[in-house]
Amino acid sequence: MLSLDVDVAQGIVSGHDDNNRLVAGYMDENMKVWYLPRKAIEGMILSGWVFAGLSCTLIKRRVLEAKVRFRLVPGVGEDVLFLYDVQSKGFVARVHGGVYCGHLPEWPLTTGMPKHSRGEFRVLDVGCGHQPKGDVNIDLFLGPTAHRSADQRICDDVALDIRSISNLVRADGCHLPFKNGAFKKACCAHLIEHIQEPEQLLAEMSRVAESIEVRCPHQDCPGAFNETKLLHLRSFHPSWFQVNLSKLGLKVDVHTEFSQGLPFEIVAQGWKFNG
Repeated sequence: MLSLDVDVAQGIVSGHDDNNRLVAGYMDENMKVWYLPRKAIEGMILSGWVFAGLSCTLIKRRVLEAKVRFRLVPGVGEDVLFLYDVQSKGFVARVHGGVYCGHLPEWPLTTGMPKHSRGEFRVLDVGCGHQPKGDVNIDLFLGPTAHRSADQRICDDVALDIRSISNLVRADGCHLPFKNGAFKKACCAHLIEHIQEPEQLLAEMSRVAESIEVRCPHQDCPGAFNETKLLHLRSFHPSWFQVNLSKLGLKVDVHTEFSQGLPFEIVAQGWKFNG
């Protein structure tokens, strides 16, 4: 959508497997609308008086400064009203028929996923950073941040290459924008020690996934991660995960990985009981 470089750019609601779902269309100055199905606009860029079902939207600052806002009128969708108001004020809008928005997936997101059975690819990576491992990848900080730096006494990090990360969603791990049970697995690596509310992070991961995996530094490893401790808000022992994952009603496996005979990293996993 960034490549469209217009005042308002929208993707389309994926419609999951329904190619006949009405997802976008055109309108006239009297707000008469003509809807188009997903299969008719797949990969196309719609221009003119256009609208899409309320989905991913990029809005330039000047539109908001002109006091264009979402509003409610009985019988008319707020998404159509917003695009009508945008274009009535002379701003340019486009709808990208190749961008499928699924930030509240009943599952699945499909764009960018491997061409296999989608049920096999349901991994959420929370705090993905430069090494995303999920079918959907979450990070809150897209620019350079010392949290991802090799040495947090300096900031030698670079911004995330957002175009290379499949299904990247900017979101807070403690408030995940997905429905319950959307994923098979949620994982995060070296994130929880930076979180003010680690219990909330575990709860959210458990809410959206059938199983979770968390990796973090072991508090008993002398000298480990000295360069990165400056921004650590918490330190953890395996027993903390045993207690807190059990509180969520999960079956728990917590183990320690060692380096040169010293406890180095905690790997905590939790699964929901079947039945």
